[in-house]
Amino acid sequence: MPASEALARRYLALTALILALLVTGVAGRVIWFDAYWIFRDDPPWRAVTDGNSRLLDRQTRRAKVLQALTRPYDLALIGSSTVYHGLDPADVTGVPPGRVFNAGISAVIATELPVIAAVVASRAPARATLGLDYYMFSRPSVPVHLDEALATLSGRLAALMGSVLGRYALADSRLAAVAGGDDPGSWTRAGFRITPPLAAVLTLENDATRRRTTAAFRPETLAGLDLALDRLSGVDLAVYLSPVSDAQRRVLADLGLTDDFSQWREAVMRLCAARGRPVLDLTNLGDPYPFDPAAGSTPAWLDNLHYTPLIGRQVLERLGLRRPAAR
Repeated sequence: MPASEALARRYLALTALILALLVTGVAGRVIWFDAYWIFRDDPPWRAVTDGNSRLLDRQTRRAKVLQALTRPYDLALIGSSTVYHGLDPADVTGVPPGRVFNAGISAVIATELPVIAAVVASRAPARATLGLDYYMFSRPSVPVHLDEALATLSGRLAALMGSVLGRYALADSRLAAVAGGDDPGSWTRAGFRITPPLAAVLTLENDATRRRTTAAFRPETLAGLDLALDRLSGVDLAVYLSPVSDAQRRVLADLGLTDDFSQWREAVMRLCAARGRPVLDLTNLGDPYPFDPAAGSTPAWLDNLHYTPLIGRQVLERLGLRRPAAR
């Protein structure tokens, strides 16, 4: 072998070794810090933030998808932020501890349901619940949409690879990216968000936001639900309509959308019945707990949209996932 060829091979081998060491270092840093809480039970940032994470709050879509792809679970709780605020996996009975994952995603819309359905179905859990709310079927768009490639095996593998070596992986693996969140509360490993009561200034702000953003029912979004049900056909699935506060019903009434709300309920029930998936209508479950946005959170409601585990435990009871409390 000519000396020049041997030298070139040694150079290539050294370059490959250096690159391998760099990749290993990057991956090691990302996995050690575990910004999206997908590799370790107790990543180091939790000791500093007490479980609060600005990153998980702001990048819920990315975090929940990665968690849903890596957590071991027998039961998945699918839905919007109403699910991750209201249904605490620790309140579920009849499922082994640590085997329930709250897959609720903030502001998820109906056209995104097939993606999260495919992600959950890929993990083949025995059971799942799907909590539906009016806003999934009326909100016209979201700033960042779940990538439809996640419905494919190659897309899910790419997401997992990106969680270690992606462009955001190392940038997010630092305390400055995680700490300093404006939202009070903390996350649990099971995907539930513990949120303390909100002051009246915040619940009034939420009410004002709902009055600006609540829109008419969009029947075309039912196609997303239909595809999600198809992708979850191999899972023992319970579908329900989420509890609605009296404050939010007033918003609907004031905006002239009460009929839209009724049409949405009926349309979802028809679709699910045609799919052999009867719907449990829990929209009135919160009626015994009136909510006034001008008075701040109550034991039952964080704000207009989000019920607390007080109502959440009743949801779980109706779904057969919690033993009824002694009356």
